[in-house]
Amino acid sequence: MRDATTLPLRLARLRSQRLTDGTRLGPDPAAIARAVCAVQAQDFDAARHQLRARSVGLTAGAVDHAFDHERSVVKTWLMRGTLHLCAADDVRWMLDVFGPAVNRLGARQWATLGLDDTTLQRALRVVRTALANGPVSRRALRDELVRRGVFREPVGQAMIYLLFQAATLGITCPGPRIGRADSFVLLDDWVPRGDGPRGDAALAELARRYLAAFGPASEVDLAAWSGLPVARARTGMAAIAREIMEFPGPAPGLWALRSAAPADIPRPSVVRLLGHFDTFLLGYRRRHHLGDEKAEDWIHRGGGGWIRPVVCVDGWIVGGWRLEHSPVQAEVTVLPFERLPARLSAGIGREVAAIGRFLERPTRWSSGPLVGLTPLPT
Repeated sequence: MRDATTLPLRLARLRSQRLTDGTRLGPDPAAIARAVCAVQAQDFDAARHQLRARSVGLTAGAVDHAFDHERSVVKTWLMRGTLHLCAADDVRWMLDVFGPAVNRLGARQWATLGLDDTTLQRALRVVRTALANGPVSRRALRDELVRRGVFREPVGQAMIYLLFQAATLGITCPGPRIGRADSFVLLDDWVPRGDGPRGDAALAELARRYLAAFGPASEVDLAAWSGLPVARARTGMAAIAREIMEFPGPAPGLWALRSAAPADIPRPSVVRLLGHFDTFLLGYRRRHHLGDEKAEDWIHRGGGGWIRPVVCVDGWIVGGWRLEHSPVQAEVTVLPFERLPARLSAGIGREVAAIGRFLERPTRWSSGPLVGLTPLPT
C-alpha cells in the first residue's frame, strides 16, 4: 500500500530499527548491534555503515577497534546462514538457535563435494590445533589442511564449507584481519563463556529481540528474517505472548512489544541513507510497505545477491545512492526515483555530513540522474 495508512507502520519500524533522531544510540558498536539483533556482514564495510546509520558519534575506526581489539562485537554465520556482526555476549545463545539448522545446510553442501563425516572430524581437529595459539589467516589455515593431507589441491569449495560448519558448531569464528586477509580464531579463546538462554528460552529471546528490533511484524516476517521454519517462529512468538500486542492498522497479524514506545510523526521528515544489505531492508517477508517496484528493482539491480544502498524518507524508499572515494574526499551521489522536494535536501545533507564524520574525511554530495518517476506517499 502506497498511501498514508502505511505511515504509522513505517515510523514504528524506523523507531524499532533505531533510525529516528530520538532512537539513535551512542558510539558503542556492541550496543547498536544488540539493539537491532545483529547486522548482516558478509561485507564488513556494509556492516559498519549499518551501525553508523543507527548511531551518533560513531566512527569507522571505532567499529574496527571493537571488532579487532575489544572483541565486543563478533562476526559469524547466523540468520539465514549468512555472516552477521553481533554483540559478543549474544553470540552463544544465537548459535544455540541457529547453529543446528545452519550446520545441517553446511553438511548437505559438504556431502555434495564427496566429503564424509570422517574427513570433517579430521579437518576440525587440524583447525583446533592450528588455531590454538591465536588468529590464523584463512590462507595459512588452508595450507595447513593441505599439508596434513585433509584436503588435496584444488581445494575448491571445501574450505568455505569447513569454516562454515566449524563456526556453526561454535568451534571457531572469524577473527581480526591480518593485513588485508581474513583470519579465524577459536570461539572459546576469543569470546569468554557466559550465562545466556538456551533451548526454548533462547528461541523466546530471539522472538523478543526480533520484535524489539523490527516490530511491528508477523510470525511469517520472523521466519523470513531468521531463516527458521514458520512453526519455530510461531513457537517463539507464543512463548512471549503476554509481552506483545497486536499493532492497530489496516494490516492484521502484526505484533509489537507492549513496552514499545508509540511512533509519533516526526517533523521534519526522517531522511536516512541506508547502505548495502541494511537490516531494515531484510527484516520482513515483503517490502511493499517500504517502496514500489522501482525500489525493488533498484535494490536488486546488478544481481549477485547484493542489496543496494537506498535513500529513505519516513521509511519509504525514494532513491538509491553510491559512495566513492577520491584521494582528497568521499563523494556521495544520490540517484532519486523522482525530483525530490527541496525540503529533503537539508536532510540528505545532514546524512552526508554524518557519513563524513563517520569516515573522518571530507565528504560532499550531488544528485545524479533520475532512476525513475514515482510519487512520494504522504
